Amino acid sequence: MQTVTTLRPGVAADTDPSDVGRLVQEDRVHAQVYTDPAIFAMEMERIFERAWIFMAHESQLPRAGDFVTTRIGRQPIIVVRDSKGRINVLYNRCPHRGALLCREPEGNVHHFACPYHGWSFRTTGEITGVPFRSGYPEEFLKNEDLSMARVARVENYRGFIFASIAEHGPTLIEFMGPLKDGLDNLLDRSPTGEIEVSAGVHQYAYKGNWKMQMENGLDEYHPPFSHASTVKPDGQQVQRSYGAKGGFKVLAGSDPNQADARSHYDHGEVHGARYGQAYLTIPDATRRSELEDPAYRAMLIERHGEQKALALIANSNMSNAVFYPSVIMRVTGNMHIRVVRPVSVGLTEVLVWPIRIKGVADNINDGIIRYANVHVSVSSFVQTDDLEVFERVYEGLQAGKPEWVMLARGMGMDWEGPYPDEKVGLATWETGMRAQFRYWKELMTENKP
Repeated sequence: MQTVTTLRPGVAADTDPSDVGRLVQEDRVHAQVYTDPAIFAMEMERIFERAWIFMAHESQLPRAGDFVTTRIGRQPIIVVRDSKGRINVLYNRCPHRGALLCREPEGNVHHFACPYHGWSFRTTGEITGVPFRSGYPEEFLKNEDLSMARVARVENYRGFIFASIAEHGPTLIEFMGPLKDGLDNLLDRSPTGEIEVSAGVHQYAYKGNWKMQMENGLDEYHPPFSHASTVKPDGQQVQRSYGAKGGFKVLAGSDPNQADARSHYDHGEVHGARYGQAYLTIPDATRRSELEDPAYRAMLIERHGEQKALALIANSNMSNAVFYPSVIMRVTGNMHIRVVRPVSVGLTEVLVWPIRIKGVADNINDGIIRYANVHVSVSSFVQTDDLEVFERVYEGLQAGKPEWVMLARGMGMDWEGPYPDEKVGLATWETGMRAQFRYWKELMTENKP
């Protein structure tokens, strides 16, 4: 698998933060936040370099020397397991002349070697070789830190590895907020308490802004329209999850334009909390039908006891968990990890890893992955529609008028949730997107520490 796109130098981030603040109002945002290269450059510095960014799942690094390469905003990163089993998150740059040390997306190494002048480094990042070292003054070799630089903060929550360039800020648990519940539920539904990310990756790019994908992970207003080709006359969509008897309902009536029409999705909810974290709940059980498998249920009962196992199943109602600004995790149904990587203001790369539940029968995992493919692959019935819409939105925003993008659905009607700053609304409301932009505005306008 090769990287889809090549990075280009960014525009200098010299936009006045106080001026950027006017571009976000409670019920709307200015089109400029999706189209301005200077704002994009500010986002890379003020958002991606302050937030917790998803790096990898530890199952992708099972052996010493296993690594994956990724990015924090535009900064190249290596995540690698060293010989003592520790996971290190390092800047993917030779400290000598700045060359990228590793271009491969994943692999296994004994050490990293720079292709320019041959400097080499252990999987801890420690320098281990400087060719023709006699050409350097001894004081230089003694006093300079010539090892690979480490990312400031790294935390591992039950196998999910996040990193932050910021020296200070909220802990990962604080940052996740209500999304921790979704990860706990996902992992507790495994007979071993673990999942695996071992089924390959889907990778695609679209000509549009990165925020479009993050917002779409919370948008239950669009499916009957963007995905109209997948909706049957009875209002049900094609089957999208393992074990389901059919598709899940997306239209409650025949005509969504009737005055009293209501989306079937509004049986579910959308939540938006502090730090832009947000999630959807599912309106029915069709996206978690693998839990009806008798053998699977028996394993959960054996692990947790019947009362706790049945409660766990009943509470498996979080769908998309959107960890702003870098990843969307589907924690029920066609479970997957979707990483969003900004490349430029109008180009975004997305990587999707299906999730396998450790300890369950192969046919269940195969079914979950098969329906993840139906949903998120570049040839799926669903994902292709979304990519077309993202590109249409970006192209449409080039028009000078109107200036604003509306986020008013459910405005003033949502209610308080249990977590700090949490608002809750019906699933088709734009409650979660408003939470994202509140955090966006906070980071983009506050003074840097």
